[in-house]
Amino acid sequence: MKNTFKTYAIAAAIGISAIGVSCKKMLDLKPENLTLAADALKTTADVQALLNSCYDEFANLMNGSVQNIHELLGENVAQPQNSAGSLYYTIWNRGTFSFRTADREYLDFYNCILRINTIFERIDEVSDMTPENKKRILAEGHFLRAWCQWELVKLWAQPYGYTADNSHPGVPIRLKADKTIELRASVGAVYNQVLADLDAAIADLPVNNNNYANIASGKALKAKVLFLMNDFTGAQTLADEIINSGTYTFSDTFSRFVKGAPEEVIFQLISTGNSDNRGGSFINNYRADNNPNPVLKPSASFAAVAMQGHDLRSKFYEVKNKGKANEFYLCHKFDKDFFNVPLLHLSDFLLMRAECIVENGGDKTKAIADVDKIRKRAYDTNWVAIDPLISLSALKDSIRHQRRLELAFEGDWTLQLRRRGAKGENIKIRNSDWNCPGMLLQFSQSENTAGFIFNPEGGCN
Repeated sequence: MKNTFKTYAIAAAIGISAIGVSCKKMLDLKPENLTLAADALKTTADVQALLNSCYDEFANLMNGSVQNIHELLGENVAQPQNSAGSLYYTIWNRGTFSFRTADREYLDFYNCILRINTIFERIDEVSDMTPENKKRILAEGHFLRAWCQWELVKLWAQPYGYTADNSHPGVPIRLKADKTIELRASVGAVYNQVLADLDAAIADLPVNNNNYANIASGKALKAKVLFLMNDFTGAQTLADEIINSGTYTFSDTFSRFVKGAPEEVIFQLISTGNSDNRGGSFINNYRADNNPNPVLKPSASFAAVAMQGHDLRSKFYEVKNKGKANEFYLCHKFDKDFFNVPLLHLSDFLLMRAECIVENGGDKTKAIADVDKIRKRAYDTNWVAIDPLISLSALKDSIRHQRRLELAFEGDWTLQLRRRGAKGENIKIRNSDWNCPGMLLQFSQSENTAGFIFNPEGGCN
């Protein structure tokens, strides 16, 4: 059955048009400002418009911009060209970082958090706010604040588990809409805040919420957070709930980056056309059907894994100048004018649950069934079921192999390698340790205040 309650982020302008209110004062808010005008939030419509602007800002970050950074730090992307001032080359090279490695992402995530905190602090002043609207708006705010904070800690700090008590430096936790200087909290404290926000969101998000976050979105995001914490029991419990809900149907296509709403998508960013394109950073950097030399290309090591003729996903990749010194590869996964960007979807949760089952020593048959759904779709008539006598170690390798192929260039694989490194595995990423200094971005110049500890320099290579 088609799920009619897909969640997605929309442009603030659309939301404002829908509720028929001018919000110029709120949309004039600049990232560096830390307060809103005293009269900016008078009505429920004003608050809703500001919340819509948070979805919009979040969508402009998750349009490939953040995912591309994770890929550049990993092993699936080839070295970009070293043009003058090339941010992507600097990140890929994982060398000694100075200021401004990814200032826009850092500042804009905190700007989104700032707006949410403003809603939290001012919502009780709105005279026409009903209890129902207040409950929903606050829940959506907790959902977005959790996700923004999680994205920040993944890029600017070593992963959860890097130290036994997670006391290693994380990122600032900002819970006020003011100019208070915040130093880095521990990674443990950041994750505690993320989970607290998600629990608050899940408690109050509606089952159905039209175009915004709903309770399934909250549970799905929490499952991903717990999985990255190597909390396999918690992640499996939520993955079970999502998969068994019957709300989402495993798609018969692996092309999730489309204009429509695949049955398996739980949360996605909606593009309505070229002028409202939520996948711009994917398209602008990978698209290869109209660009012979895109900025981002698959690495030779990834191509060797992915370009197998019996795997239908191999159609996403192409080799150029084969056998020559200048041989390179192209990715066709994002060859469209615009598409929706799926951020939470069933394929991810099938692979997540399968790995959790193996890690928890659970029902191997169930884990095989989950990963074989992915494999059967990919290999079609060449599919051969996994041997039920497969060892747990070999099954886990198969699950991880499918994850790398299924979510390629979506910003996932590098995070999985770092998670496994923090769990104790001997992980190398492009011949360097998973926790070398260059795996972290350097903080923005805006944080250059007394007491703020920047990430160590020294690179990876």
